[in-house]
Amino acid sequence: MPYQIITTTNARLDIQEAITWENDRQLGLGERFFEVLDKKLNDLAITPAMGSVRYLNVRITFTPTFDYNIHYTIDITAEKVYILRVLHSARKPIY
Repeated sequence: MPYQIITTTNARLDIQEAITWENDRQLGLGERFFEVLDKKLNDLAITPAMGSVRYLNVRITFTPTFDYNIHYTIDITAEKVYILRVLHSARKPIY
């Protein structure tokens, strides 16, 4: 059974900011980004350990095509994946 994906407020704000940024670059690109992100989050629900541990217990995986890092933690007992941040790879990491 797939894990439940929980997006934090910060992650939702990051995603909205990314959609706006990509749409400003080219009309429709924000929607394409969201489709790619949604597919990646569905993959995470099925295979939560796909990302590598980068700091503390936070894992990072990457979106294909777009240069965004998905920062997340896994709650194995509750079968939940918590999406903490979705940041462009050129952005300074948050610890």
